[in-house]
Amino acid sequence: MNRSFVVLLLATAICLSCQAISRAASGAAVSSGTDKPTMVDWNLSVVDINRNCASEIAAATTRLESVLKSPVKRRTFRNTLMPLEDMASDLSDRLAGEQMLAFVSTDKDVRSAAFACQSKTGDFAAEYSARPDLYKALKAVKASNTARTDAAKKLLTIWLNGSIRSGAGLPEPQRSRFIELSKKLNDLGNKFGENIGNDESTITITKAQAAGLPSDLLANSKQTADGGYIVAVNESTSSQFMENERDSAARKTFYITYNNRQAQKNLPILHEAIGVRDELAHLLGYPTWAAYVLADRMALRPERVTSFLSDLDQKLLPKAREELATLASLKAKDTGAPNATIDAWDVVYYDNMLNKTKYAVDTNEIRKYFPAEHTIDAVLKIYSRVLSVNFARVTPGTGPNPDVLEYAVNDAHSGKLLGTFYLDLYPRPGKFSHFANFPYVGARRMPNGSYRPPVSMIIGNWSKPAPGKPSLLSHSEVEVFFHEFGHNMAALLTTAPYETLGGFKRDFVEAPSQMLENWVWDPQILKQLSANVDTGQPLPDALIQKMIAARYVDNAYFTTRQIMLATIDMDYHTEGPNVDTTAVWAKVARETTPLPLAEGIHPEAAFGHLFGYDAGYYGYLWSKVYAQDMFSAFKQGGLESPVVGMRYRQDILEPAQTYDADTLVKRFLGRPMRPDAFYEEFGIEAART
Repeated sequence: MNRSFVVLLLATAICLSCQAISRAASGAAVSSGTDKPTMVDWNLSVVDINRNCASEIAAATTRLESVLKSPVKRRTFRNTLMPLEDMASDLSDRLAGEQMLAFVSTDKDVRSAAFACQSKTGDFAAEYSARPDLYKALKAVKASNTARTDAAKKLLTIWLNGSIRSGAGLPEPQRSRFIELSKKLNDLGNKFGENIGNDESTITITKAQAAGLPSDLLANSKQTADGGYIVAVNESTSSQFMENERDSAARKTFYITYNNRQAQKNLPILHEAIGVRDELAHLLGYPTWAAYVLADRMALRPERVTSFLSDLDQKLLPKAREELATLASLKAKDTGAPNATIDAWDVVYYDNMLNKTKYAVDTNEIRKYFPAEHTIDAVLKIYSRVLSVNFARVTPGTGPNPDVLEYAVNDAHSGKLLGTFYLDLYPRPGKFSHFANFPYVGARRMPNGSYRPPVSMIIGNWSKPAPGKPSLLSHSEVEVFFHEFGHNMAALLTTAPYETLGGFKRDFVEAPSQMLENWVWDPQILKQLSANVDTGQPLPDALIQKMIAARYVDNAYFTTRQIMLATIDMDYHTEGPNVDTTAVWAKVARETTPLPLAEGIHPEAAFGHLFGYDAGYYGYLWSKVYAQDMFSAFKQGGLESPVVGMRYRQDILEPAQTYDADTLVKRFLGRPMRPDAFYEEFGIEAART
C-alpha cells in the first residue's frame, strides 16, 4: 500500500489530505544533475526544522507573488505554469528531510516539529491553491494553447482542476470558509497520525501464556519479575503474537488493546474531520465527500464503488461463512468444546493452525528459509533482471539511522543514475509503525535542463532478531516487502518531466505492486528468495507446493474484511456529518462479513487510511482488478523476462500520470483491461456492467 502514506501534491491542491508529507515541502535536499544523487539532511534539530520550514515557505510565497503579479501581456505555459510548478517542487524538495522526520525520528520533539511543518506547508497549499488570481492565470494559460506536449497538457489539467477543487472559483465568503476548513482538516489529519505514531500500548502476559511465542518476539519484550512479559501492541508484533498465542484470553486482550489504540484522542478528531469534509464537499456543490473525492478518480462516482463492493461481497460471503465454519471445527477439536464458535481474536490463530494441520505449512518453520539479508538481496536481483536496473549499496549510508540501508539505482544499459532509496526495516520508538513506501523527493526536469534523480524510502517494522541471530521473515512479510519494492520502483523509474506527474491516481496506485505480489508464489522465484538459515538450502519443492496449495486458504473471508473496510470508509463519507463511526463499523461488519464487531472496541481510531485514503480505501480492490490482468502479460512472456519487464517499465512506470491509467494499461497489454483474471482468483464470474 503506498499503504497509509500519501504525498501531498501542492500543485494539484490535495491539501485536504495534509496529514501526509506535503509535496510542497530546506535547504535539506540538494538537487543535482543526473550524475549525482539527491542528498537529504537528517541531522535536524527542532530549531532547524522550524527555521527552515518558515524560510522556505516565505521564499515560495515570494516566488508565487512574483509569478501572479508579473505584468506579462500574455499568460503562457512557460512564463506562468512552469515557474509555479518549479516553486511547488522546490518547496517539496527543500523540506523533504524536515517533513520525513515525522515518520523516522526517535525524538518526540523533532517528530512534533516535523508534523507542525507538514501543517504549515498544508496551510500554505490551502491558501494559494484557492487564490482567484491563480485560477485566472491558469485559465489564461489554457486559453493561450501553449501547453503543447502531452505532459504539459496533463500538467495544466491537474493544476487547473486542483485550483477549482480547492475553492478558487467560489465567491466570498464561501472561498474563505473553504480555506479555513482545509486548514482545519490538515491539522486534524496531522494530529490523528501523530497520535498513532506516539502510541505505546502494551499488554502483560504470564510465563505460561508466553509458551509457544517466537523467541525473537520475547527477546524484544521486557520480562516481568514473575517470568511474564510486557509485549508491545503494534504492527510489528501483531501477526507473530496472534498466530502463535495459544491462550484465548491473551489473544483477546491483545486484540482489544490493538483495536482501541488512541481511541480517546482520535475518535473526536475523526468525527470532526468527517464533518469538515462534508461541509467542504457541499461548498463545491457535491452532495457528499465521497462524491467530491471520486469525481477526480477512475471510479468517478460513489455508486460505481458501492456496486462493485456489494457485488463482490454477495459472491464471496457464502464461501467466507464456510471458511469460518471450518475454523470453528478446528477450534472445537483444539479446545474440546463441541459447539465452539470463532471470535475475532481466533481467526489468525486458527487460520495458522489450519495451514499447519491440513497443508503442513508451518509459518515458523518457513521463517527459517527467509533470513532478511538474503531475502533483500534476492529481491533486488529479481527486480534488477526484470526492470533492467542495477542496485549499488552506498556505504557509509546517509540515512536517518545507522540501521538504515542506502542504495543507488542505475540503468543497466546506460549506467545512468536513476535514483536513490533507503530501507528502514526495523522498529524504533516513535517511528511510523506500518510498512509503506515513501517517495519523498520526486523526479523532475530541473530549470537548467538536467534531470534530478528521485529519492524514496521503504519504512518497515520487521521483528528485530534475537541477539546474535538474523531476522527471519514470514512468507507474508516477504510478500509485503516485494509489494512495497514495487512502489519503490514506480517512484524511481518515472521519466515524467514534472514532479506533479509522478505516481498514479489513488485507485490505480496499488495495481503495479499488487501485480508483483504474484512473483512470490512462483516456484522458481521462491527458490531464489529462500535460503535456510542453518544450511543455506532453498525451500524444498514439496514445501513450495504445499505453500502454493495453501495460498487461498480463507481468502474469501479476508477479502470480505477488505470489502468491509472499503464500505465503512464509503459510509463514513456518504452519510453526512453526524456519523456514529463505531455504530457504522458494527453495522457494516454484520452485513459484509461472517463476524460481528467485538464489543468495546473502536478500531477506526487507529485506522490511518481514514486520512489520506478517505473515500478511497476501495482502491485496494479496484486496482487489483487491473493488477491481475496486467500479470497476464508476464505469465505469457515469463516472470523474469527483461523484454516484458522493459515494456512494463516503459508503458506503465515511466509515463506515470502523463496519461490516464486505462491508456497505460491498454498500451502495455495491447487491449483494454479485462476483469476476468481478478474474479477467477475467487472462482466466480466477473461482474458485467
